[in-house]
Amino acid sequence: MTLPIWLDNPGERVKDELDVAIIGGGMIGAGCAYLLSRRRGLRVGLVEARGLAGGSTGRSAGFVLRGIQPYYNQVARLYGRENARGIFAFAEESQAMVREFLSGRENTFDYVPCGSYLLASSLEELEDLHESAELMAEDGFELEYLKEDPIDRDFFGAIYNPGDFGVHPARLVEALVTAGGASVWQNEPVLKIHQEDTDEAVVQTPHRTIACRRVLLATNAYAALLEPYFRGKIQCARGQALVTQPLRKSIVDRLCYANYGWEYFRQLPDRRLLLGGCRQLHLEEEVGYAEVVTAPVQESLERYLKDRFPDVAGVTIDYRWAGLMGFTSDGLPLVGRLKQMPSVFFAVACNGHGLGYGLNMSRLLTETALDGRHPGIFSVDRESLAPPSQARTP
Repeated sequence: MTLPIWLDNPGERVKDELDVAIIGGGMIGAGCAYLLSRRRGLRVGLVEARGLAGGSTGRSAGFVLRGIQPYYNQVARLYGRENARGIFAFAEESQAMVREFLSGRENTFDYVPCGSYLLASSLEELEDLHESAELMAEDGFELEYLKEDPIDRDFFGAIYNPGDFGVHPARLVEALVTAGGASVWQNEPVLKIHQEDTDEAVVQTPHRTIACRRVLLATNAYAALLEPYFRGKIQCARGQALVTQPLRKSIVDRLCYANYGWEYFRQLPDRRLLLGGCRQLHLEEEVGYAEVVTAPVQESLERYLKDRFPDVAGVTIDYRWAGLMGFTSDGLPLVGRLKQMPSVFFAVACNGHGLGYGLNMSRLLTETALDGRHPGIFSVDRESLAPPSQARTP
């Protein structure tokens, strides 16, 4: 956000003092609020420009996947075998943390422990899946390589990941924030963060001035709009999805991630079919911060629906939406602190897999900010691990 002098009325703002201010009410921000509640005595507040889960999290498909954009064989080539193992293990740990949180709570989160299929849309993709399956098995990950199409929709084969699951992302975020007990200010866009010669940072919103020892930025793609430091480090791209009216029968019982993740679909508990992607067909148009549904992408999604699901062709589309994703040049998130404001820490740019990084990324951010933990492979100070020409970008 930017703040014109004409709208800056400091005398009208409520003044708050906190130990930790979290900016961003999506999965990672909510996770930080929940994890910080385990540290006794901290005064924690969460500031969200819209409603909870109003950004990338609430506009996702609700996939909690082990893995990132490229398949495991590509991740090993881009970042090295040991780093590939660490990235996928990080996501597995995050899945376990979500399951632990959900355990013993009534399932109002549409938690569906169905596993996922990585579906090959070509023979070339099937070869990548086969190589990935062999490497993952060697590295101790549970999976099943399938030589034939498991859903009978003209795919060439698949990897089945049994530990992946679906959730209602907005309800999960709300539950995490409620369990954390932090003060929550919704519809409060942050206008400015500044830190002078003290250990405190100051966060300004239209209605509040918050002084705090630590600021945690969990703003994903929006980070560059808030802090100039991220300009050039984060590229913003738009993803789109549609959801049908409830179908008469169940036609797919797994989370499905196809064509190297360019298309993805699942059937929701009420039998609606969710389909997202097709961005690769319109890459130049699907960049920037305009959170709008566009006819070319939606028409491509409808053609995909007709081609892969002719048995439900013509079904009424009840929902269409767009959401913004933050990408980095090497395809990995950025975690660290702002040198010009050393009380401000961040975990941003999840490259389309924020739910998968999820609670473990929240833990990494809180431990980096409060305990001095090094962010490891996700450190903003790393040398780029993949050449920009090879990393998957918007």
